[in-house]
Amino acid sequence: MTVTMPAVGAPRGPQAGHRRRQVRAVLAVLALVVLLAPLGYLFAGQWVATGDAAATTVAERAAVAYARPVGKLLATLVDAQYAAARNAAGDGSAVRSAIDDVNALDREQGDPLDLRPRWIQLRQEIDNAVNRNPGGAHGYAAPIALTQALLDRIADASRVTHDATAGAFQLTQVALRSLPAVLVNAGQLSALVQATADARVPDAQLPVAQDRLTQAATDVGTGLRGGTDPGATYAVDLNLLGPLDEFAAAADGLNQTANGLAVPGSGARDRIDAAYTQLEAKALALESAVFDALDSQVGAHSGRDTGQRRILYVLAGVTVLAAVALLWLRVPRPAGPAPVGPDDAEGRHRYPAGDGAAPEVPDLVDARDLLGPHLVRLGRPAGGPDPAGHQ
Repeated sequence: MTVTMPAVGAPRGPQAGHRRRQVRAVLAVLALVVLLAPLGYLFAGQWVATGDAAATTVAERAAVAYARPVGKLLATLVDAQYAAARNAAGDGSAVRSAIDDVNALDREQGDPLDLRPRWIQLRQEIDNAVNRNPGGAHGYAAPIALTQALLDRIADASRVTHDATAGAFQLTQVALRSLPAVLVNAGQLSALVQATADARVPDAQLPVAQDRLTQAATDVGTGLRGGTDPGATYAVDLNLLGPLDEFAAAADGLNQTANGLAVPGSGARDRIDAAYTQLEAKALALESAVFDALDSQVGAHSGRDTGQRRILYVLAGVTVLAAVALLWLRVPRPAGPAPVGPDDAEGRHRYPAGDGAAPEVPDLVDARDLLGPHLVRLGRPAGGPDPAGHQ
């Protein structure tokens, strides 16, 4: 009885090598995960930040587009109220044309700022006022107040308050709050003067309107000029300073004219119409310039957001390719079978050529040589010879 014994130093089999390869593969994957986890965290944070910035830019663009026709509508309503205070025929066609402009923009944009309910309410109020054709200095007070409220809502919905850098917050405050307040209070002041041409102006109305006009004009100058001061935390386009100077001169002219009303024979009442018209024109010109500056900033923000997203896409692609390459290089691959040579054609044992030659089987041994003598005797026939020479 013989058994086959493995040769000394022979490999233990393919299972051990396969197990080692699996362990090395798992370790390589774990190391890659540990290295990529911080990078993934930073990537996710940057992705969220750029997403928020892009959403803010979209809201800013929609707010600027919506505020332009609404601002013109407000100026048209103030003109209608001023005409009513002079007992002149109001231009209803101008008001309806301004309404049509806002309607067209509302349909085009699809209401991204959720302003449609407020706009529907305002439009109905304006239609009622135009159909009534009211007179006096307060005939359009309700539509004007609702229009100002709509501009305030646009400023809030623009989300520009989340990023006050580069003067975006100040420009929004000026265009959507301070300048509309100037137009409304200038119109109210002039309307009061015209409505009381043959009577004494009540002290409780004219000084209040004049004080509100002065405060609103000051807010405009503070918001725009503050960005040009040394050490300012925001910057304002210097091209706005020219229209701002003209606006400030017109506002000061209307205030001086109003102050002259208390001087008999000053002729201030006759000059109030020209002073109001001048201020309205300069305020609308400055408003348009501020909207242009906001448009320019929104375009720059949009380009910045697009560039950052493109960089993130490139970094993500490079990271994925690097990870795949690292895994391909670090994970061991099983070696293929060794080629069989001519000498190994008969298997792992070689048999010499020639007839009658004994085969060379170096790893075959007699199993009885591995057992004790008493165990060997158990397998031998009784009284038989001992082929191995055991006693």
